[in-house]
Amino acid sequence: MRRGTVATALAVTALIAPLAVGSPAAAADGERADEGTLLGGAAYALRQPVDWEGALIVMPGRGNLDAPIADWLVSEGIGVIGYDLSDDWDLEQDRDNAAAARERFAGFAGATPETTIVAGRSQGGLTTRIVADAQPEWLDGALPMCGGGAGNISTWNYKLDTAFALRELVDPDSPMRITGIEDAGAELAAMNDLVAKAGASEEGRARAALAAALSKIPAVDRATGQPLPASDLDARIDRYLEHLPFAMGSHVRVGYERTVGGVFSWNTGVDYERALHESGRWPEVVAAYREAGLSLQDDLDTLAGAERLSADPAAVAFVERTSTFTGELSAPVLSLHTTGDGAGSTQDDEAYAQTVRAAGAAPLLRQLVVSADGHCTFTPGEEAVAIRVLLDRIETGRWSATSPAALERELTALQAHADIALGDARFVQQPRLGTPARPWDAGDWGTYRG
Repeated sequence: MRRGTVATALAVTALIAPLAVGSPAAAADGERADEGTLLGGAAYALRQPVDWEGALIVMPGRGNLDAPIADWLVSEGIGVIGYDLSDDWDLEQDRDNAAAARERFAGFAGATPETTIVAGRSQGGLTTRIVADAQPEWLDGALPMCGGGAGNISTWNYKLDTAFALRELVDPDSPMRITGIEDAGAELAAMNDLVAKAGASEEGRARAALAAALSKIPAVDRATGQPLPASDLDARIDRYLEHLPFAMGSHVRVGYERTVGGVFSWNTGVDYERALHESGRWPEVVAAYREAGLSLQDDLDTLAGAERLSADPAAVAFVERTSTFTGELSAPVLSLHTTGDGAGSTQDDEAYAQTVRAAGAAPLLRQLVVSADGHCTFTPGEEAVAIRVLLDRIETGRWSATSPAALERELTALQAHADIALGDARFVQQPRLGTPARPWDAGDWGTYRG
């Protein structure tokens, strides 16, 4: 498969980037440990079992390895190195530090890892997908968790859609800018005020349901992760309101705009009536509007006539090159997502699968879903099972059974000989959420003109 410029950058970085010398860290019996800094001063920590068998898990976003999953890896004879991520979503640095972390572990261990898996969560999950798309020769497998499947153009466009609909329908005079954010504190305050205003009236709650539909914000039971029934509309809207601040993501957008050099999201030309139909939530929104005594068509007409937001084509091009996907893979990818992730629903996994299928790499992809509320709320056992499935795929060249029942049996087997409490397995079949919102991958690169 073709290796692009991102892959070249990874390889070159691993060879020439100066790394700070690590310092030995206190280690438990049966292991060696080290800590230090990588590119950009990102802190890392590593743990090497004394009986290390050659496998390494690189964990973007985990600069502190005092965690049950790291304990389990070491107990299995698997090395692990984790590192901190950039504050302003400098995803090029985060990507390059995966190669730098592997190099650092190899230097400490005195041997090159035989198998290397990158496994990150949230921003680290996005970083993991970026590394997989770059296809570096050293990568044997990738485990992205709860992060970035749709790529950053799609993700931040549908977040813009949700924020735009909420502002224009609840309070068009709100000072929330959405893009081109200059004052982070003021933007967050305006966003929180807007969500509070939406929640204070039946009209606002109905409009929150519409805004949530545009990015498919989930509404699941906190205890089980199962979708709340359509008949419990009030409870579903309560969950949307809880998720909205995180889902709109202003706290991240402000720094990312600085990193990429401008506004990279837009809604020029978006048909919000069509988007609502494609969300799969049309009946729910109709019901919410009926209960509030509002005209849905009037609000859709308001959105159609509202002044739109445009982007800087240069910033868009930068984000395309660095954090959207070709779908071309040279190593197996196994993703992990929760049903109740307010930062990005499992629709992102479907968007990623479509891109991978179009590139002809579908046999290298498997996707797992955990029935749980929240962002990255996996048990250690769920992560351990995913790692074991991926290691088996690398070793045998084929995927083992990944049905919920098969994965639960795998966790039972792992727990039987583990001294660490791994927790439950809550795997479910991947839900179908309608058409992915605002998809954008390599096939769209260069088409935005402003």
